[in-house]
Amino acid sequence: MPQVRKVVPAAPQPVVEEAVVEPETPAVVAPEGTAEAPADAAAQTPDAAAKPSGPVPHKEPPAPGMGPKIISVPEPPKRPKRDETRSGPVRPGPGGGPGRRRVVIDSQASRRPPGVGGPGGPGGPGGPQQRRPRRRRRGRFVETELSAIDTSAHTSTDTVRINSGSTVKDVAEYLGVGVPEVIKQLMLMGELATLTQTLTDEAILVLCEALGKEVEIVSAADEDELEEFWDDDEDDLIERPPVVTIMGHVDHGKTSLLDAIREADVVAGEAGGITQHIGAYQVHHGDRLITFLDTPGHEAFTAMRARGARVTDVAVVVVAADDGPKPQTDEAVDHAKAAQVPIIVAVNKIDKEGADPMRVRTEMTQRQLQPSEWGGDTEYVDVSAKTREGLDDLLDTILVVTELAELRAVRDAPASGVVIESKLDPGRGSVVTVLIQRGTLRIGDAVVAGQSWGKVKAMTDYTGARIDEALPGDPVEVLGFDGVPDAGESVRSAENERAARTAAAERGTRLKNEAQARRAGRKVSFDELFEGIQKGVLKDLNLVLKADVSGSLEAFEDEIAKLPQDEVVVNIIHSGVGGINESDVMLAAASDAVILGFNVRPVGDARAMSDREGVEIRTYAVIYKALDELRDAMSGMLEPEEVEDALGQVEIRQTFRASKLGVIAGSYVTEGKIMRGSRVRIVRDGTVIYETTVDSLKRHQDDVREVAQGFECGIVLTNFQDVKEGDVLEAFETRKVERTL
Repeated sequence: MPQVRKVVPAAPQPVVEEAVVEPETPAVVAPEGTAEAPADAAAQTPDAAAKPSGPVPHKEPPAPGMGPKIISVPEPPKRPKRDETRSGPVRPGPGGGPGRRRVVIDSQASRRPPGVGGPGGPGGPGGPQQRRPRRRRRGRFVETELSAIDTSAHTSTDTVRINSGSTVKDVAEYLGVGVPEVIKQLMLMGELATLTQTLTDEAILVLCEALGKEVEIVSAADEDELEEFWDDDEDDLIERPPVVTIMGHVDHGKTSLLDAIREADVVAGEAGGITQHIGAYQVHHGDRLITFLDTPGHEAFTAMRARGARVTDVAVVVVAADDGPKPQTDEAVDHAKAAQVPIIVAVNKIDKEGADPMRVRTEMTQRQLQPSEWGGDTEYVDVSAKTREGLDDLLDTILVVTELAELRAVRDAPASGVVIESKLDPGRGSVVTVLIQRGTLRIGDAVVAGQSWGKVKAMTDYTGARIDEALPGDPVEVLGFDGVPDAGESVRSAENERAARTAAAERGTRLKNEAQARRAGRKVSFDELFEGIQKGVLKDLNLVLKADVSGSLEAFEDEIAKLPQDEVVVNIIHSGVGGINESDVMLAAASDAVILGFNVRPVGDARAMSDREGVEIRTYAVIYKALDELRDAMSGMLEPEEVEDALGQVEIRQTFRASKLGVIAGSYVTEGKIMRGSRVRIVRDGTVIYETTVDSLKRHQDDVREVAQGFECGIVLTNFQDVKEGDVLEAFETRKVERTL
């Protein structure tokens, strides 16, 4: 065991201290009355490091009678506890002499206030120490039982919402899988995609099915259709006018009925008697106000009709009493049911001969619209737009039905609504018809609608009068948008123009990605493209579409998408709202496109430029006429179809061989006729073995052009000598027939 020797002089002479200490051995405190100097004091105190080596004079003389002696001290514990011997005041030595202060090596001393001892020792507070040295925390572990991680939220049964038009990287982040795994699955599906390539909705669905994920594709339009929940105070709600949509079949008198109600003539201004735009009007009935929307009835305006049903409170389905329900009537009913709005059936034209309102009720009952007088829940009103009979009853019925719904909205709030229609006016710029659904829209408000934004510069009501604010339920025309937003877009007031611009930019990016994904889905693969070019069956028809309002443009594009495009692919190079300008002509000339205009005309030098560039411009006032001509143009680009006509049938009864002619087939015409030069199939035992032509046709020794049924003849075939008795020749001819879509 290591020993420590300490030599203490008896006289005031230099004291030599020797210490033999094992490495890592703590300092040893000598008993009272002896000098103490730790072996490693020079290494632990800055002052000791600066002292010179050699004998050190002792500051205090030893007690009388004390001589040098050797003290054996047992080895201290490695971690001695602090006690009263490690700190405290100076104590007197033996014999009453001056005492000596004990040397205490304490790493915590420099952190304590003066005059305060260590915790648990003399002069200090009792209890555990305030801060332990960092080295004493090593090796201390606390055993705790860990609970299992809840992975129920990450199971494959969770439905993941993925934005339409997402890239490969976005889909991987949504699904929580690695990008290489997504690319691998796409390769197994036969599709090569890069990290930033957009995927079609179909590709995303197939990919997620392969990965075992349930997904929901969310488009920007779907998000707009989600109704916002407003937790408004009951005291802030005010009554708003009901929004009524007039729907029904074409030529059943919807616009005439609305014209009779608001006493304004707009029927004469509609091309072909068909309503082309949604009109929004307000009518006073007693002390109440009613907002009417007139939707087109032609089949091409399905989207506009559906849009009108989404923003309405009551749907009035107009059915002619002399005609009964038609396909657009069923479609209007389906839109109203999908929007979950009450339906009122207005039986119009009761003044005409052959009108049978009861037959209309019977046929509409088959469509689950049973009249209230028959015990159902659907109100029927007999009206005549011409004689104005029953109009007051219709308005009263509308107010009664909507009164049960308690239509109210907050007035003092940021405005929100929906775009009913939009157009580009040459003198005023972008004109947007907005139906306010909540809040108040004022002049100077920053607004955003889809990817368009702006500041409200002016507003006009349904009469054309300028107004400063629009309340819930009011249809207004708004000026100030930077573009022409699509009909059906949600309109929101923004905090400022910067916020509106940012929101519009984000929406524009979403729509751009979705459009890119749709275009990618319509692309033909390289193999199909090469094969189509080789066969000459793949053709393109490039179009530039222009319309006066966005609703008509939307209907035009939807109808074109319905056309079969297996052999003739229709490419819409550009579509926009407004007149046909020089830029449209230059674009059409560069892409070999045809310009189709709907209710628009060439402006400026566009007509002269189209003549110079050889660009065809076609304008229409009614949409279905444009679709008919487009269908005819696509039919003209189709390859003619080859049609086969049977001529006759010949039975071979005997064969002869001639030196100059080869094999001669002695034949008998059993059906039709056989002609020289006609194409024939050789049938043996019910199987076609060869197809050729008749090279020579003889009857007796004379060459003839044809042989009719019931006569014998000799036939020599072209490049075929293996004719046998019992073979049958089927004579036919082919002709090309123009195809239609």
